[in-house]
Amino acid sequence: MMTHIHNRHVDTDLHRVWVDDESRVAVFPLWNLSGEMTGYQAYRPDADKVKKNDEYGRYYTYRGLKLVRNHNKTVAVWGLESWNLSNTLFVTEGIFDAARLTKLGASAVAMLSNDPSPSARNWVECVRQNRPVVAVCDPGSAGRKLAKLGCHVHTMSVPGLPDADLGDAPLDYVKNLIECYR
Repeated sequence: MMTHIHNRHVDTDLHRVWVDDESRVAVFPLWNLSGEMTGYQAYRPDADKVKKNDEYGRYYTYRGLKLVRNHNKTVAVWGLESWNLSNTLFVTEGIFDAARLTKLGASAVAMLSNDPSPSARNWVECVRQNRPVVAVCDPGSAGRKLAKLGCHVHTMSVPGLPDADLGDAPLDYVKNLIECYR
């Protein structure tokens, strides 16, 4: 399972992930800027990629651990370990999209949604006051919802791969993206 996580470009020296090889599940902790664990995302690569958020799907995101007061308004993102890697902060929808960027030395967080909560949008708006934020949007109208978070917006467009997201993009594409906004 850890080999699969590495093949998805997650730098496990930078990012924490808990893996259960027997059940083939990886769990990524989610954090807020106060350093509190505010949720987690479980990833099951062998499960159906049905667009639902339940504990048996490919992706299950849980926000609002009970130890956090007002957990229904809490910000829970993945990737804050990369906060100081670069001045520009890239914002993506998914963990494996952000992982492509952090592995190459760029700061990136995954919002785990294409349409983040008002609390999460407010948090990114505060970040934008001090550093450039680039929203990396998946192709299509659903992906473009993330655009409202960025000072700059990059909509994925990989030649020959019309529906590619950042997790599927060729290495040169990812490197060029980082350089464009450095």
